[in-house]
Amino acid sequence: MSIFRIFVDDQLFYHPQLSQLAITEAKMTEDAENIDSLTLSAPFNHPYLDSILPMASTIVCKKGDATVFEGRALNDGSDFYNTHTWTCESALAYLKDSQQPPFSYKGTLKGLLEYFLSVHNKAVEEKKRFKLGNITVTDNNDYISYSNSEYSCTLDAIKSKLINTHGGYLMVRYTESEKILDYLAEFNTRSVQSVEYGKNLTDVKITRDHTERITALIPLGAKKKTTDEEGNEVESDERVDITSVNDGLNYIYDDAAVKEIGWIWATEVWDDVTLPGNLLRKAKARLAELIAGITSMELTIVDESDTGADIGSIHARQFVNCLSPPHGIDGRYACMSKTVDYLNPSGNTITIGASGIKLTSISAKQNENLSAIEDELLGQTATIEGISGKVDGIASSKMYRTELIVDGVSIFKDKGQNSRLFCKVYSWDKDITASLPDTAFVWHRKSGNDEADAIWDSNHIGIKSIIVTTEDVQDNASFYCEVSI
Repeated sequence: MSIFRIFVDDQLFYHPQLSQLAITEAKMTEDAENIDSLTLSAPFNHPYLDSILPMASTIVCKKGDATVFEGRALNDGSDFYNTHTWTCESALAYLKDSQQPPFSYKGTLKGLLEYFLSVHNKAVEEKKRFKLGNITVTDNNDYISYSNSEYSCTLDAIKSKLINTHGGYLMVRYTESEKILDYLAEFNTRSVQSVEYGKNLTDVKITRDHTERITALIPLGAKKKTTDEEGNEVESDERVDITSVNDGLNYIYDDAAVKEIGWIWATEVWDDVTLPGNLLRKAKARLAELIAGITSMELTIVDESDTGADIGSIHARQFVNCLSPPHGIDGRYACMSKTVDYLNPSGNTITIGASGIKLTSISAKQNENLSAIEDELLGQTATIEGISGKVDGIASSKMYRTELIVDGVSIFKDKGQNSRLFCKVYSWDKDITASLPDTAFVWHRKSGNDEADAIWDSNHIGIKSIIVTTEDVQDNASFYCEVSI
């Protein structure tokens, strides 16, 4: 199983096997459409609390050799127990630190993104710079024309001039030496791990948002250009529409949707579209999305990579194969977001986009499955036992973790000092220490003197807590507890 670690400005801040570097929370949210975030908490006696400087320090989370988060802390707070908590944002937020000056651009879509990154990279320090990676978003004309008379931050400029008009997703990839920014029409990776009912799926929530539904759309394109009295080409207030290619109508509608929910109108502008035919094609594709509403599914899963299985994690910005017959889920879906608690992974969730699924079809499939389940209950005992075995398998694949509690000081400064160390054992988020026998606990010391450490270890077997004195530490020593379950 890959070990999760946290580094602050290249210094190790958290390691699950080092009790003196314990933390109390490491919860990350991956969001395909926004900036990823991390909530990090550490107890009052963490030796490197002061090393995290909001807006300055670089925080890197690694799972094995892979970087799963890089960014910065936005704030620093503490609670009644003096536990410190930082809210962090990912490296994509660095694009908010630069300003795009007023500009006028005509050319390819890729060229505009190259221009935005060039301006950004010149304005910021090395760690905030990006290299342009894969671009799979395209323009039908392979030509765009944009201008802006005001300053705007780089991320807003990219969203307003590219994402809002052409769609797509920004994704940051990390290498040892640089950050690479991809602009993708669709996700280009598929998770090798699938989500399956009776295997690693523990809860399902299906939501359909009707508030964004429309049935009729008035599409508008770029502003038309005219020639003034002096012969100069200028923009008028009139925009390109679809009247000339749509039987004299400046709108399109969906007859079935109108019969279902009535006329609900909306207008949408494509500033880069100059041809009525292209505008009609974009409008039809957009209307097809808007008449269906927004359907999403939140799945609570057991990420098999957290249970010791040699398999990659599921991440946002991937396609995931999902199968849950009782809920009408069967297909490959885009993973739009993921929340992962690295200290308590039992509650990890993913949100998958499922615009092709309708609630009526789900209900029908549920009824079919209820009948099928009745048949199985009557005559397929072996199948039921097999399903039960799978569920039991999930329960038995428990995630254990230990936590060392220090009653006293972590660093001795004067002779005669001592501290008591307690070892707590958790199954997921439940404290099971009391249910384990004392013989399950074996303490170890690492001081650099192997012979003396072996003697010390032999005297600290079969106890759940120990007292450490300055005599135990000598010059330098670390302690950990091995628990057999």
